[in-house]
Amino acid sequence: MEKIPVSIITGFLGSGKTTLLSKLLNSDELQNAALIINEFGEIGIDNLLVKSSVENTLLLENGCVCCSIRGDLSDTISGLFSQVENQDIPYFDIILIETTGLAQPGPIIQTVQTDISINNRCRFDKVITVVDTLAIEQQLRLHQEPSTQIIQGDIIYLSKTDIAKNEKIKNAHNLITTLNPTASIKDKLNATEVRESIISLHLQNHCFVCGHDEHSHQHEHLVIDENHTSSFNNCSLNSETPLDKVSFLRWLSTLYSFYPLSILRLKGFVRFKGTNESFLIQAVGPVFSEIQRLETNNNSTPETSVVLIFKDLNSEEIKNSFSHRVLNN
Repeated sequence: MEKIPVSIITGFLGSGKTTLLSKLLNSDELQNAALIINEFGEIGIDNLLVKSSVENTLLLENGCVCCSIRGDLSDTISGLFSQVENQDIPYFDIILIETTGLAQPGPIIQTVQTDISINNRCRFDKVITVVDTLAIEQQLRLHQEPSTQIIQGDIIYLSKTDIAKNEKIKNAHNLITTLNPTASIKDKLNATEVRESIISLHLQNHCFVCGHDEHSHQHEHLVIDENHTSSFNNCSLNSETPLDKVSFLRWLSTLYSFYPLSILRLKGFVRFKGTNESFLIQAVGPVFSEIQRLETNNNSTPETSVVLIFKDLNSEEIKNSFSHRVLNN
């Protein structure tokens, strides 16, 4: 049985999650989605509400199922499946989880990845982070949560670009790219694009840092102003030749054993010896997703390219360790 994809929509207070979700819920593309939110009142769905079919569960006009978390997340998700089996709510093929403005995606991802009752039926897919184009610079300066939400995001949706000057939009892109070079930044995000990105496991051979084809590039440390420098850093690990699988996985295991709280994000393509296929490997915090075989549009196979985002570690030491423990084997 194919597992149901679970994606998270997060973003700091006032970033525009409500606006994005309202657009998604009003669309035909996501009519078979189940939406899990913390509080109904935060999302402005009164105009979409048709009826309450079961306690804590709402059926929206377009067919979406919407429920609130009043206990454990695993109980909430398991309850949704039970309600489908009892024919209390319609079948759903996507689960979207909306976090509060001060939440971090990591614990939710860990629950989806490690809870057997969920993992047997669901797979974690991606984090969509909503960022306020007008306020991002100030928020990064004053609060820790926006940085983590951006770092752990796969897709970064910039809100309020319609009222922002080009300089503000460009600055937001630069700040996000420096924090998370693996993210795809979108000035606009529609329901069709969200659904296709969630359902499809197909990945293009492109640069994680800026979404372009292969080329050389560098990214500097994030500096908000002269009195505030982010402790976050990132580095790229690349190899034009296939890696020894055992050496690479052993090196990753050692790295995470020594620094389980320092590595915030890992994502990349890996090509192993003895196969013509490449694999997608990614982790949020210490929680790894299942390694996925990579499909490509052509016969070419991407070289190994892995991006690590971390804090309080030295990028050169990580690169040297990778070279010594993996590339030289």
